Amino acid sequence: MIQVLQKQYALLQGSREVVLNFIETQVGNDLNTPVPAFENKTICYLLEHNASCYFNWLAYFALKRPAGSLNDKGFTTVNQIRELYITADNIMTAFLENFQDKMEVPVNGIHSRSGQVSVTPLQLFTHVLTHEFHHKGQILTMCRLLGHIPPDTDVVRF
Repeated sequence: MIQVLQKQYALLQGSREVVLNFIETQVGNDLNTPVPAFENKTICYLLEHNASCYFNWLAYFALKRPAGSLNDKGFTTVNQIRELYITADNIMTAFLENFQDKMEVPVNGIHSRSGQVSVTPLQLFTHVLTHEFHHKGQILTMCRLLGHIPPDTDVVRF
């Protein structure tokens, strides 16, 4: 099972790289432009929010690493966001290595927003991937609203 999950995550990373390359080469300074249809959030904000899901659920909750916060760190460039995702990728690697033989064994703990939680590593893996794809769609919509037509980031690529 672990090899399939690693391949699935690699597909997500490829899609993410298409998005980051597009933002870097086409969107530019609009990375930090508030979008009224998204409560004046920015593309950069959503990219950071996506990464924080890996930190909160995989590192802090599942792997029991000391909790930290990404909030208000001042990420404003694609390079800073790329560094953030390198850390998220490292967290995913550690998570999959740690739980490779126990993907169906519940992990129990207290999540900062959800309280007491009991979920399997497979559920956590699924959550962080679907969370990123959900917000990727919002990010691409934000790009369109700002006048930038995004490339296909999914099926045609695969």
